[in-house]
Amino acid sequence: MIIDPNAPQGAADLIKDTTTETFMEDVVEASNEVPVLVDFWGPGCKPCETLKPILENLVRTMGGAIKLVKINAQEAYQIARQLQVQSVPTVFCFKNGQPVDAFQGALPESELRKFINKQLGDAGSPIDQALAQAKELLDAGDAANAQGLYMQILEHDRSNPEACAGVMRSHVALGNIDGAKEIADNLPQELKSNEHIASAIAMIELAGQGDLDTSELEAKLAADPNDHQARFDLGMALYGAGKSEEGLMQLLEIVKKDRTWNDDAARLQMLKIFEAIGLTDPVVIQVRKKLTTVLF
Repeated sequence: MIIDPNAPQGAADLIKDTTTETFMEDVVEASNEVPVLVDFWGPGCKPCETLKPILENLVRTMGGAIKLVKINAQEAYQIARQLQVQSVPTVFCFKNGQPVDAFQGALPESELRKFINKQLGDAGSPIDQALAQAKELLDAGDAANAQGLYMQILEHDRSNPEACAGVMRSHVALGNIDGAKEIADNLPQELKSNEHIASAIAMIELAGQGDLDTSELEAKLAADPNDHQARFDLGMALYGAGKSEEGLMQLLEIVKKDRTWNDDAARLQMLKIFEAIGLTDPVVIQVRKKLTTVLF
């Protein structure tokens, strides 16, 4: 699978500045091909400066499925007035020549990603489609082709945690434990806390013991059922090995015994896994009900 071979290849095609004179071409006409985000900003606007790099990075990772056009609201005051821009930053999404959605302020990255995915519809971005296909390949035992697709995704989105975790898991499936460990060792600390990465690292550590043997962690729990760190590690290892329900149940057990352990780490990790698997997944629905019962 080639990720959107018809997508624009240069950052200048995906992200550009426009003016009143070029607005029709850059936004209205361009939105007949793909959705176009229009970022109205202003000089000296701190929230604008905060939003800009996050928005640009997200657009770059969408594989050409969406474009970003930036416009100075003060200089393009007529367009800003027509669109009733009250403050900056304000971001519109244009489709088929018309504004269809908008938001104001510097949203966090997670909310920006949701906004963009909403504009792309059920199909999602080419990156999302490729991730789903790579996971299917890996789950089906085709680790070599899965790894190739994950690597291609990383060429478009170098910091994509799911793709990075997929490469590591593919290495493990192919028996290249050292290669997986090397990737894990060189990851920045902020990525290691991601649920995809954390589960892959747990999988790597156990793979080094031979065929994902969890007996050492299970022995620790047999000796001390309140060893929450061992139970947490076991849960993440099971999740990383594709046993999502078993892994979530281990984390749920920690919540039952001591919700405050490690700053509520088990519950927060469960929420991350729910989002990673998908809130409509039957396992997630079942375990969420159990978590709700425990909490309330």
